Amino acid sequence: MEGIDKIKELVNYNLWANKRLVTWIKANEKSLLTKECQSSFSNILSTVNHILDGQIFYYCVLKEQPIERLWGNTVEEIIKGLIEQSEIFIDYVKSQKSLNEVRLVKIKNLEGTFTQIELIQHCMNHSTFHRGQIITMGHQLRFSKAPSTDMLFFFIKRDKLLKTKMKK
Repeated sequence: MEGIDKIKELVNYNLWANKRLVTWIKANEKSLLTKECQSSFSNILSTVNHILDGQIFYYCVLKEQPIERLWGNTVEEIIKGLIEQSEIFIDYVKSQKSLNEVRLVKIKNLEGTFTQIELIQHCMNHSTFHRGQIITMGHQLRFSKAPSTDMLFFFIKRDKLLKTKMKK
């Protein structure tokens, strides 16, 4: 599998994992999303918002365009934004013939040039890291039935879908 195919798989995984996370969040008490927890961010909603902001930032770096947030800050808008931004990443990757062009990143603690592949890998890993924090925060708040968002479970689901399609 070539680099661009691996990145396509990674952004598809990111959408799958974000959908599982969002479904879980929605199944629990909405007021708990802003209840203080021990983590990098003070609550689940702030952490979801941080994932969204990260995906927006890196997408705009890839597109070499100013940062533009299309969603508001309510629970519903943040959750909707996370899923839609994940889909936008997939569309971007699908539209590229190569992801080897470099982009400049210059923010408060980070400056350098990185290939698009490196930026997408970083962004997706960043999202994965914070999804794990959200699951931990959910446990602190006694959320039930946390979803597995491990990539291997994504591969299992993908392979089952492929086998089903091949039988048809």
